Amino acid sequence: MGKLAVSPNETFMNLPPEYPFIHVYTQQKTRQPAIVKGNIEGLCVLLNAIVNAIAYPQTNGMAEVFDGDAECYQVLIQQTSTHEELAPLPYQEEHEPK
Repeated sequence: MGKLAVSPNETFMNLPPEYPFIHVYTQQKTRQPAIVKGNIEGLCVLLNAIVNAIAYPQTNGMAEVFDGDAECYQVLIQQTSTHEELAPLPYQEEHEPK
């Protein structure tokens, strides 16, 4: 018999609590809030990325965190000064980490 599949909740529960956990929920439709949920460690990593983006505007602030599936991913923080800089979609190649 094959190995039983492990649910994302079980994987999440097996990781040490000091891992930085964050999940960024995007808007589902206009005028809804974006929601950021995370443990203290995850929120501190995100805060540090924001501070780095402010202190070093020529580079991206970056937070390396885990989501509810225990998958590691990066949150990029970019400082902009014009509305035009907000216009490109965030998935375009120019927004990849430097």
